[in-house]
Amino acid sequence: MEKNSYTVLIVDDEQIEREAIRMILETSHLPISFIYEANSGRKMLEMTASHSVDIIILDINMPGLSGLQALEMLRSEGRETKVIISTAYDEFNFAVKALQSGAVDFLVKPVDDETLIESLRKSIERLDEEKAKEAKISRIEDYLRISSSSLALSDEDANSVLVKQVCSYIESNYDKRIGLDEIAADCSYSKFHMARIFKSVMNMTVIDYLTKVRMEKAKELLAITKDSVKVIAFRTGYSDPNYFSLTFRKYEGITPLQYRAKALSAKR
Repeated sequence: MEKNSYTVLIVDDEQIEREAIRMILETSHLPISFIYEANSGRKMLEMTASHSVDIIILDINMPGLSGLQALEMLRSEGRETKVIISTAYDEFNFAVKALQSGAVDFLVKPVDDETLIESLRKSIERLDEEKAKEAKISRIEDYLRISSSSLALSDEDANSVLVKQVCSYIESNYDKRIGLDEIAADCSYSKFHMARIFKSVMNMTVIDYLTKVRMEKAKELLAITKDSVKVIAFRTGYSDPNYFSLTFRKYEGITPLQYRAKALSAKR
């Protein structure tokens, strides 16, 4: 069986820290296929939106958007990347907040090589287990569908029904904090199987569709209401208005306020 390999993103505002971690990773003999770097929480969010990232090694204390704020925003987008916190802060409340936001480990700097490698190994083991479990569930679902009665829907019809169900759930819950787990649970499918079918039919990921729905609703609200950008961000499922504005600009090519001005001008 082919061995899994994973991508890692190092997020730290100190270049020397990023270089040190990169050196550890490159000599660790772990199944890491690619290493990315980011020097801020904002850059981390940009990288995770444009690249497939499996594990993040994340510093807390960074100018602008802190590591914990970036992690919270990552989760609000429904992204389930494994995150290892590596920070000079050893306060208990930081550790609690990190773990509540889904961090898999909390390491206090200076972190020795073996401690970091062991934390990465555990994260990789979790990813391997999740992939194996999801593949097994997917095989069972395939078997049950194939073994069902002649009255059952064809694969093509069943896939179409699933995609419609996913789209319907997203369109009804885009303003909430939802991710693959919640969407898959509503559809009674494994998230791995659901995500694979959705992408094969729609030619986009589930998260991409969620972002699309949120952006289209944001455009509607900008055009027909006087709500502030902050309020519209909250109404479309974003906990951070700045990240909402960043996402909107990437999606539409202009800022929310520029879009509003353009929409108002078109009405005159």
